[in-house]
Amino acid sequence: MGQNKNAMTLRQTAKDCIKDGRQTEAFLHLSHALKLDEGNVEILSERSKCCIENLQYHFALEDAKKILELSPDSWLGHVRLAEIYMSTSNYEEALGCYQTGFQCMDSDKVHCKTQMDRCKREMAIDSRTHMQLPWVGSALGIIVSSMFLVLDYLAHGSESYLAHPILKVAVCGAAATAGYWSARLYREYTLRLRKQMLEPPLDLLADFSLLDKPHKD
Repeated sequence: MGQNKNAMTLRQTAKDCIKDGRQTEAFLHLSHALKLDEGNVEILSERSKCCIENLQYHFALEDAKKILELSPDSWLGHVRLAEIYMSTSNYEEALGCYQTGFQCMDSDKVHCKTQMDRCKREMAIDSRTHMQLPWVGSALGIIVSSMFLVLDYLAHGSESYLAHPILKVAVCGAAATAGYWSARLYREYTLRLRKQMLEPPLDLLADFSLLDKPHKD
């Protein structure tokens, strides 16, 4: 009973820290509370949300999965998981989690439906961006190359190395191609980055721990 009371006190302290913008301190208080009251899904949920606000998505993901292990029939874990995916722009995964949470008996149907609609809107925007971005890059390439050709003509006139019309077309075509593939590569990098945000952070002390181990002769 005493431990549960201490855990409640720590939870309240963590909430005060979050209100003041001290997410790291709140995380420590919630972690201490979990040691006193292991398996408390509400504390896990609060710590997961705290990690989301602190941009520690991998740790938030671990807590959300732990909630699902402890209480698979509750909507809480599914919603926390969806919030993590939404925060990292993984909209398809977020939509699936909200749909699963919507089907739970204890779920807030209105909240889940609202977030499901939001996911669909974000997915539609993201899909349009995926299709349009390469062509925007191509258009920018044409604009930049055209400006370059105009400045080159003003500076050198007919004596320019690019005076021939075929060379001008070639420059514009090359710039358009470069802009197209640059935008494609940027888009692929963005999609990969969304997944990497959920991966565990690098263990910077791993190399130092290897140095401490005795070497075998």
